[in-house]
Amino acid sequence: MSFKNLHHIKRAFKETDVICIIDKNARILYYNNYNDIHNKLGTEEVVGKPFLEVYPWLDWETSTALKVLKTEEAVVNQPQVMQLDDGTEVNSINTAFPLKNEEGILGVVFLSYDINSIVSTAEAESKSKHEHNLGSKYQFSDIITRNAEVMRIIAQLKRAAKYDSNILIYGETGSGKELFVHSIHNASKRASKPFISQNCAAIPKNLMESLFFGTTKGSFTGSEKKKGLFELANGGTIFLDEINSMPLSLQAKLLRVIENGRVRRIGGRKEYKTNVRIIASTNEKMDDLLNTNKIREDLFYRMSVVNVEIPPLRDRKDDIKVLADHFINDFNSKFSKNIEGIDTKVEKIFLKYSWPGNVREFKNCIEAAFINSADESKIRPEDIPKYILKKTGSAKDYKNLEFKAVNKLSLKENTKELEKHLITAALKETGNNISQAAEKLSISRQSLYNKLEKYGFKLP
Repeated sequence: MSFKNLHHIKRAFKETDVICIIDKNARILYYNNYNDIHNKLGTEEVVGKPFLEVYPWLDWETSTALKVLKTEEAVVNQPQVMQLDDGTEVNSINTAFPLKNEEGILGVVFLSYDINSIVSTAEAESKSKHEHNLGSKYQFSDIITRNAEVMRIIAQLKRAAKYDSNILIYGETGSGKELFVHSIHNASKRASKPFISQNCAAIPKNLMESLFFGTTKGSFTGSEKKKGLFELANGGTIFLDEINSMPLSLQAKLLRVIENGRVRRIGGRKEYKTNVRIIASTNEKMDDLLNTNKIREDLFYRMSVVNVEIPPLRDRKDDIKVLADHFINDFNSKFSKNIEGIDTKVEKIFLKYSWPGNVREFKNCIEAAFINSADESKIRPEDIPKYILKKTGSAKDYKNLEFKAVNKLSLKENTKELEKHLITAALKETGNNISQAAEKLSISRQSLYNKLEKYGFKLP
């Protein structure tokens, strides 16, 4: 099977209420109801049924999934307004990708999310009577670092949090921009007011304006009287992630909101006053944004009252050990394990690797190591993803540790076989030297002797 536009698939999965896979006969093979806006059926009630039986208000012309099945061409971020059987009106964003092999179409992956649910969630938050943390999760104390530059940035943002000035943050994908933004809100006088976060890259451009500024009834087909995010965030903070994905025409309207503190809904004449603090982020360098006209100069200068750059993980290698300890503690609790830390060889590999995915990639690496770990001592080189070993030139050092699971064996039995395989490899590499083999395996001599006896090895 082959997927086209893989980056669209990854983005679509982040904002999904329902995921459905149908075969070439339009029967449902997979269905996951995260928040199905069309119906409230469970997985067991849906799988195996014809698609149109589950969604009887659709047909081959109006269904995104069926269109893709017929045309074999992907549809990405297609807006759709539907009238359901019970009279409910749904304004959704649909994405569908064909599943193919060399013989032709096999089926379709269909994803849908409710554009109204974003506003509804924000509206619920704005009406909440909670005294703190309306939509924000993190404090400055949640940012794990020993790096002098990051600590300087934290101190700078703690000072900035006391005021209402707009803030623009640059950081590569995975560098932790969201933690800083949440922390600013929670350290500000707006902490008891709404915090609304919106990724500008996740919303189709033709729906951005209505989402941000609201709509009046009849302003376009299917539209209702609805507040936008700026009205809903009144008194609080709005976080515009990836502001560089916002169209220039909409940036001009955003600039007017910043200048006069008023918004006008689509199709309306009345202006609504809104008092929000805007924090924006970008994953592209700010000079590049200006040089490529991805952001208006006047908006850039209005947003850059406070301007910070979060350093990538490759430039703050002094955080590797403290982050590893932090994530290990978290995953020990999650996986009910007792990993003590990382092997010294692993630390060298981590320091050598460039971490293009930054802290997010590092966290995923630690999680993978937990899953791969055969015992509960320390994370060893063979536990971490192979692509990291290859990119650091370390793969050749551990190629003799490759192991293929046996399908007929249980997980417990395969774990035993893997342990025997690793012990055999270590003994072979060290010439049956128990001390060196134990050191290579990151266990004590006595533990190795016990394992040799347990698995019936002939003791050297």
